[in-house]
Amino acid sequence: MTTQAPESRARGFIKSPFDLAGGLFLIALAVLGLAGGLTLPTGTLSAIGSGFMPRVVSIMVAAFGVLLVVQAMLFEGDSLERWHLRGPVFVLGSVFVFALAVRGSTLNFGGVLGVPLLATVHVPQLGLVVAGPLCVVVSSFAANDTKPLEIAIFAVVMTLLSGILFKEVLNLPIPFDPAGLIPEPVSGTYSGLKWALAQVINLVKNAFGR
Repeated sequence: MTTQAPESRARGFIKSPFDLAGGLFLIALAVLGLAGGLTLPTGTLSAIGSGFMPRVVSIMVAAFGVLLVVQAMLFEGDSLERWHLRGPVFVLGSVFVFALAVRGSTLNFGGVLGVPLLATVHVPQLGLVVAGPLCVVVSSFAANDTKPLEIAIFAVVMTLLSGILFKEVLNLPIPFDPAGLIPEPVSGTYSGLKWALAQVINLVKNAFGR
């Protein structure tokens, strides 16, 4: 009596539908990122433009997507299960919220395809100090096991690290606190960290320059 072939053998060319779906999603996400940053200047390594990081991140995401697609064709993996929209909605929503708040935006409801303009909402430029924590908080709703204290600590740490890395080290034109929302003691501490970081960068440059 012959036994029934495993489900994985019946899949044919695609051995891991789950990895294939994940890879295609990453590739699509990378294409959107590249398309959105086409008009941004790349700059050079000594003077990085605002389009440098989006292109680098999009290429890295596309590379991981291609690896997942190849893995789906070579190695056995999980089949697709029922998808839950909670994760993608809140993760992508966090990116949307960040884009609205960091530089300010104007949202028009209607006014296209024959639909009259119903309302216009102006979001002021809040900078990274607000957009960063908002992004972390919104994305945290994608899981149901997060804790408020962990979210708060992670939001503060990631916002400070992002400000130091992208604004101070890479000199990207990202507004940090245009509305002056940070209290003076915290602002002074951040300025001290920036000064110390600038000294370290100058020492490194001088060492390599010699």
